[in-house]
Amino acid sequence: MLEFSVLKVGGLFISGLLIGAISSAVGIGGGIITVPILMLVYGLKGDLATATSLGVIIFTAFSGTLAYIRERRIDFQVARYFMIFAVPGSLAGGLLSLWLEQQQIETDIFQVLFALTMTTIASFKILSLCFKKEKYKEEINKVKNLAHSTDELSDKEEVKSLKQRLMVFREFKDRHNIEFSYTARLFPGIIIAFMGGLIGALLGLGGGVVYVPILTMAIGVPTAIASATSTFTIFIANFFAVFLRLGSIQWDYVLWLAAGTLISASIVPRIIYKVKSETIIMAFWVLTILAAFKLLAQVLGVF
Repeated sequence: MLEFSVLKVGGLFISGLLIGAISSAVGIGGGIITVPILMLVYGLKGDLATATSLGVIIFTAFSGTLAYIRERRIDFQVARYFMIFAVPGSLAGGLLSLWLEQQQIETDIFQVLFALTMTTIASFKILSLCFKKEKYKEEINKVKNLAHSTDELSDKEEVKSLKQRLMVFREFKDRHNIEFSYTARLFPGIIIAFMGGLIGALLGLGGGVVYVPILTMAIGVPTAIASATSTFTIFIANFFAVFLRLGSIQWDYVLWLAAGTLISASIVPRIIYKVKSETIIMAFWVLTILAAFKLLAQVLGVF
């Protein structure tokens, strides 16, 4: 259990501020920061760290969701379809984590899996930031036109492909009167949401590291809306994972981390629309890879 010294409590609270700020800005649950802190700084085993991270994520996602509702940035229509797959994925991840905890494996399998997943996701994020193409806008316009033409088909043409049926044109303004107009291509992106829920529940990541790329690159949701929609999805889906892993969550850690995340996660969505953050995000994913290497080195006994 945590000794409640001023230094440790202060460290957890400051960590919570950082976790809440980054998770709300990027649309992730925050576990990609929380888990390394709990393992590297406080020495928790992988199963306890990942479960405790899920406990913190509930508070972070709740605070972020309320803030994004005020900002009118959550696409509830897309989120509704998304959660059809994200929630079962979260349940599967929670059950898989319980099974792994029961196995007699000497190596901290959670730590290894977490480090490898972090490296893969961070590498993908860095490459996507480096090779971002303008072609994306053209494709959005092409799909938008296709969606409109599909809507104008006569009643005689009743048979539509699944892909056409799952195209939803979205147009709205947020609290700051910023206009968003896009066509959400729900298939097959929403199916991949299952993997986001599974990975999030198993490794204490929340799922946002998978949800946001799906929403932006596969479905065509603008980054600002994707971050908000991902945060809402994380909040709903992770309830099930937390319930399954209640016995492994260290609530004394959760208390002080959550105190920080609740503050920053409620503030960041109000100002993030003003910030050009690609450089900051790039630095974050580079640090993520370094943290992953540190975790692997620790479990292999290099340090």
